[in-house]
Amino acid sequence: MIKAGSLLYAIYVCLIIAILSGGLIYIFTINKTLATRQSVKEQLIDRCDSCFNYFLINGKSFDKTETQKIDLFEDGLVCEFTKERWGMYATLMGKAIFKKDTVEKKYIIGEVTNKEIKALYLSDFGEELKISGTTLIKGNVVLPKKRYKVVNILGNQQANNPKLEGVIGVSSKNLPKIISPKLQYPNDIVEITLSKLKENQPVYRGFQKSTAVVYLDKGESLDRVNIKGNFILKSRDTIHIDDTTKIEDVIIQAPKVVVEEGFEGSIQIYAEKGVEVESNVKLLYPSCIVIESSTRDYEKEINIGEDVEIYGGIVINGSSFREKQNNFLVLNENSLVVGDVYCNGIMELKGSVLGSVYTHKLQLKTKSSKYADVILNGTIDALGIPNNFVRLPLFGSIEGNRFERVKNIQ
Repeated sequence: MIKAGSLLYAIYVCLIIAILSGGLIYIFTINKTLATRQSVKEQLIDRCDSCFNYFLINGKSFDKTETQKIDLFEDGLVCEFTKERWGMYATLMGKAIFKKDTVEKKYIIGEVTNKEIKALYLSDFGEELKISGTTLIKGNVVLPKKRYKVVNILGNQQANNPKLEGVIGVSSKNLPKIISPKLQYPNDIVEITLSKLKENQPVYRGFQKSTAVVYLDKGESLDRVNIKGNFILKSRDTIHIDDTTKIEDVIIQAPKVVVEEGFEGSIQIYAEKGVEVESNVKLLYPSCIVIESSTRDYEKEINIGEDVEIYGGIVINGSSFREKQNNFLVLNENSLVVGDVYCNGIMELKGSVLGSVYTHKLQLKTKSSKYADVILNGTIDALGIPNNFVRLPLFGSIEGNRFERVKNIQ
């Protein structure tokens, strides 16, 4: 006969075994669920990458800005894309979706051209290009009918061995037309004050949010501002950017912009009257400086100081002949632009351009004289630009071009 105590112990043992078994089953189920979700997440990441690659190759079929969906392999893993212009570049936001799981990626993108890159295009006004000193031009060029000649501007004060290495074509009086680089605002914006930004430093705003437009009052300074991402800073007065300002991927819009000595960051500058970049400034990729053509009759100038680096490009545009005569671009000694320089005006080239230069006229100023269509000690190297470098979309979409990632903006 079994004692009551032994029966109770047996029940306890069975209960413990049941709890342990249930626990093991629960742990197994959780692990299986986690493994399944991890597998789905990995598939979504791979699919998101595949869809991005598909878009970059077939981007011409996705020119609209609204969200578009694609089931790349027709297996239920859907990708969504939203492309929107961001200054001279574009943002591409993509996500892969399966049931309740989503993986997102965001990039600044642009077009990589398959077209031959010209080193220099100089409009033809009946005068030849004159090169002097240590000037070096590498790549095919488009010059006036009189082509070019070597001159010795400063006599025996320096070495005089300029070189032009490339095929020479014949230019016309007008530069190739570009698409309007005018700043386009996104449809979805929100207005905030600069004081609010300064209260909450540093501030990052993702590109999945509405664009924050920050209006600066007269006299307001950007000193000690630390912002990154989806911002447009706008003023009716001159904006000064000093070395205490930390901004990245931000658009600046003002009548005049002064980038003070020592600043480093990635910005797109849109000005109406002028841009001054002081010495020892570095504008990181992707950056650009843009002055659009205007019907107003005043001088516009972009002055790039010594020892400046700009990764992206420069555009100063003009429509009438008078406006072109009032547009000025100066690239000073030891400064470097990687990308395109388009000057529908008068350019003074003393520094280096790794890319292309399109200019209405060239000039050189010395302490005693002014020379027309002269490059002294300047460098233009169209052959040294990286193969996948995303240039400014000056000439619009070209058949055969592909898109490329410029920067991850996660």
